[in-house]
Amino acid sequence: MHFLKADPILHGLVSNLTNPPPSKGRSAFESLCRAIVGQQLSVKAASTIWHRLNELHCGALTPETILAAKMEEHRNAGVSGQKHRYLMSLATRYMAGPDDFNCVKDKSDEEIIERWTRVKGIGKWTVQMHLMFELNRPNVFPVDDLGIRRAMELHFGIARESPKSTYEKRALLWSPFRTAACRFLWMSSDS
Repeated sequence: MHFLKADPILHGLVSNLTNPPPSKGRSAFESLCRAIVGQQLSVKAASTIWHRLNELHCGALTPETILAAKMEEHRNAGVSGQKHRYLMSLATRYMAGPDDFNCVKDKSDEEIIERWTRVKGIGKWTVQMHLMFELNRPNVFPVDDLGIRRAMELHFGIARESPKSTYEKRALLWSPFRTAACRFLWMSSDS
């Protein structure tokens, strides 16, 4: 109902879509690892590499198993050398202070982004994926997500490669439910 009043074009686009699936309930460590693996990749490629990485670690992806793995093992699973280093950085930081990752329910989105982006290889987009899919934060808008921007260009007539402020301005209409709008935009791109 919110989108009908706030943005009739978005409402028309999403009215035939089913609600997005609920989050998987991953730990912060696993969620951030998955986001690192998925950086700059298609959903299909990221899913394939994620599956191989889980097989390599026998379904027990933990800071300890990541730190015990050699770069060549991760490369054989499809993880680039740079992403291997990012995973190692995350595992090291996580081991040093797990509460910095696990005890964030009372923190604002901005506080979590500021805290976690101190880890090499974790940028704002990576944290936003965790906020959206694992913490179920309702008002996240990942303007750096190419899929979101392409969907907005297609459905809202935004010129390709417009300034990010153009996308952000449109997304303000969806507040306080920008997360849902983004999930629907991703779904519309897949259908």
